[in-house]
Amino acid sequence: MFDDFWAFTAQFVSFTKKEKEQIQSQLVLRDVPKNHTLIDFGDIAREAYFINKGILRFYYISDEGNEITGFVFQENMMAGSHESFFSQVPSLQVVETLEAAELLVLSHAGLQQLYMDVPKMNILVRKILEQRMAHAQKVLASLIIHKPADRYQAYQALHPGLENRIPQHVLASYMGITPVSLSRIRGRRKK
Repeated sequence: MFDDFWAFTAQFVSFTKKEKEQIQSQLVLRDVPKNHTLIDFGDIAREAYFINKGILRFYYISDEGNEITGFVFQENMMAGSHESFFSQVPSLQVVETLEAAELLVLSHAGLQQLYMDVPKMNILVRKILEQRMAHAQKVLASLIIHKPADRYQAYQALHPGLENRIPQHVLASYMGITPVSLSRIRGRRKK
């Protein structure tokens, strides 16, 4: 249940056995069905999630009422509405499951306690957020600089097989194109 979580955290910081026990005491295992909203637009995110199994996404709702995918999270990633979770302000995104998911759930209050009890949690969270910020800048640059076909190819290389697990309209909105454009790109790549 915690093996993947510890492999993930080991990329950033090394915890002692006692620290791991303290952290595990704040994590709750939760099974969540497909298409379940974890955080709704305007809600304050009280939880963050480590994905043992499944896929989550966060999306924005445009003024026209369209869903615009901001990110797709897969196994061995932390997920949530980060601005809302860390600042305890209303969420600008919706976070939902795209597949049935097995999540390790950390409450905001639990994280605050861990900051006190396990000072290395401060380092872990900072490093995760640094990594997420760098990735967000790459995604933004790609939307500005690269053509849709190039973005699609890069997505396939970075997340092999994931495109087959998520609906086409979700992937298209993440790439900043229409589902029809994505179909054309896929068709050209198969030839």
